[in-house]
Amino acid sequence: MKRMDLPTLFTRLGLWVDQTARDGPEQMACDEILLRTARNPVLRIYRWARPWVSAGYFVAPSAARSVRPDLPLCRRWTGGGVVVHEGDFTFALVVPRAEPWATTAAAESYRQLHMVMVQALKAEGIDASLTQDPSGEPGECFRAPVAHDVMAGGRKVAGGAQKRTRLGLLHQGSLQGAAQPGVGFPDLLASALSREVFVWDPEGLEPELDRLVAEKYGNEEFLRGPRME
Repeated sequence: MKRMDLPTLFTRLGLWVDQTARDGPEQMACDEILLRTARNPVLRIYRWARPWVSAGYFVAPSAARSVRPDLPLCRRWTGGGVVVHEGDFTFALVVPRAEPWATTAAAESYRQLHMVMVQALKAEGIDASLTQDPSGEPGECFRAPVAHDVMAGGRKVAGGAQKRTRLGLLHQGSLQGAAQPGVGFPDLLASALSREVFVWDPEGLEPELDRLVAEKYGNEEFLRGPRME
């Protein structure tokens, strides 16, 4: 894979362009399993089985459902607001704790990652930049830019949310609207993030995926969650 001539965050990065179209609970379970098992930073690119709404961990289900009541809802392990996944470019970045970047302060890691995304989008011919005047209002994610979100054409086009554990850092992000990239964008973004990029193999993931969907992300109790309402 050709590497972009840009500053990078990692020495070596696995790229998983997930060819399986998944529903919301499966997407969330995939990312948690990645955080548990990855030994290198891994960038995973999503394919959705159909449009879904994802809600940050602390968003009440009633508020999340009001955004698009016609779509099914899943609950993320990460924070942030409500995101409608309907033709967006969705990704997860998993960084093991042993990587120095995994311990970077949340705001700074968010800024650094989105600066890389801005440069990758510019390489695609999209005039992107970081937020200059964030509203900071909670709610539907793409109606409320916060500090270091990605903007294009006067609108927020990329945002994300993070989860940190003793194992490392999970960043889930979405690129929407006018900034839809071309088919080569996964390679472009990966090469902007790391000096070396290799194809990551998800071998052995499916049995654990089924269990985690059944026990957690596909479970109505998790969706309701005591911290959500």
